[in-house]
Amino acid sequence: MIRDILIIGSGITGLSAALSLSNHLSPLIPDLRITIFERHFVPSTSGGAIGLSPVAFRHLDHLGVLDELARFGPDAGADVDAIEIFSARTGKSLGQVDYKGKQGTGFSADNIYHGISGRTIRNQDGKKYKGGRVLRINLSLAMLAAIDKRPNIKIVFGKALSGVIPLDPANKVELVFKDNSTATGDLLLGCDGVHSATRRKFIDPGREAEYSRFSLVQSTIKTNSLRTSPHFRATSLNFSKSGTLLMAFCTKHHEDLFLSVMLECREEAVEGHTVHDDDDQSKRSMIKASLSHEVSLRYGQSSIPCIKEVAAHSDIDWMLYPIYQVPLGGKWFTERAILLGDAAHAMLPRDESAAYAIDDAIVFSRVLTQYIDLPLQKTFEVYDSLRRSEVTHAFQESSKLWKRRNKDAGAFESWIRERLVPLQIRHTESSRHAAFRSDASKVDIPPPPGTPKMVTKRNTSNTPSVLSSTSSFRSASKGGSSTSSGEPVAIDLVDVSGLAIR
Repeated sequence: MIRDILIIGSGITGLSAALSLSNHLSPLIPDLRITIFERHFVPSTSGGAIGLSPVAFRHLDHLGVLDELARFGPDAGADVDAIEIFSARTGKSLGQVDYKGKQGTGFSADNIYHGISGRTIRNQDGKKYKGGRVLRINLSLAMLAAIDKRPNIKIVFGKALSGVIPLDPANKVELVFKDNSTATGDLLLGCDGVHSATRRKFIDPGREAEYSRFSLVQSTIKTNSLRTSPHFRATSLNFSKSGTLLMAFCTKHHEDLFLSVMLECREEAVEGHTVHDDDDQSKRSMIKASLSHEVSLRYGQSSIPCIKEVAAHSDIDWMLYPIYQVPLGGKWFTERAILLGDAAHAMLPRDESAAYAIDDAIVFSRVLTQYIDLPLQKTFEVYDSLRRSEVTHAFQESSKLWKRRNKDAGAFESWIRERLVPLQIRHTESSRHAAFRSDASKVDIPPPPGTPKMVTKRNTSNTPSVLSSTSSFRSASKGGSSTSSGEPVAIDLVDVSGLAIR
């Protein structure tokens, strides 16, 4: 019987997994112990602001996180009724992605009918959810607050994974950390992100993350630092021929404005424009000036006054985050360990990262609960069968979306892209709304051998991104960085054409 569960990583995936496992397994395993190991000594403050779709809010509510987030007051995030889309070139509105539904109150879960031995039960969950955007650190702190209320979950900071040793006769796994301490458990979850040590050192050695050729240039500023008024109500996507600019409020009263420029960037330019902890002030200043100039080149001639002012704002502390992804087709599990979230399937951001991470956590917890009396290998196989095809489809569609939306283009191609946006929004509306009504806690799970089969009637539409017919939204706030050499790297502050692929 599983008693000790070890989780590597305290990001959204790891925290969601701990909360969901506690929810589902505590009634079955009274002495359940879940331990999260995080390599940083304090919760990470990187990542900017994260977008949350109605389905992400629904799942966070299931995990008891929304009540904790509400305690942050104005810092709990900004409500988003719609993502407004504009042409940065002409200033014209290209449409919007609706989060409030036909009645203006949000989206509730699908009505699902479960049939066991001929008996049907209707899902009566009538809660409705819209969208939102919140600082990633505040969401993490809310999740940690929910963790703190679970007596069977413990989190240990400052534990960087060095190795994993399977203890075959005992059916356990031993973790070895860089400080030479160890931990032993019955099940290991690798939730340690795109550069996962669990994946590289144990589950799938050699499968390294690859640079996607795209990067994010991000910052958060005070709204009152701008002389011009924002041209949107809560969140906007602003298309140009050289990428996309996301502008979004991330606090309730709109005091803080999150900025994210999505662009093509040569891999050899990444190191020279990425800030590391040991960089001196001289290099940091050069990087800031170079990125500021790059934003100005892309958006300085915008017809939208607010965007034009942001592009000319020399005091914005821009930071570059290169986006890495994990190649498709890799191993997700071994006998007693499995990868969840970006550790298994990091892809280009899809307007929010929370949905896939929490989906993984909830679905895996439910599968493990149903298969608790069978070997872990069976749990892993069933989970893989439920998630891999959807993730593969999303990975491929996300790559297409980014190339279509953020790849540098000429004037005519850019004009065509803008003209297609309203058509894409209308074409994907029904499947997108169906996605907003999805619920990972109601996903069909094949019953273990010898149990009555559950018959479920539900909407099986694919979950779309903002402008595609694919699943889940992801935040444009997740990236990575190369290893710093520790030496300042000179950056040409006049000719920055080397940063972007033209």
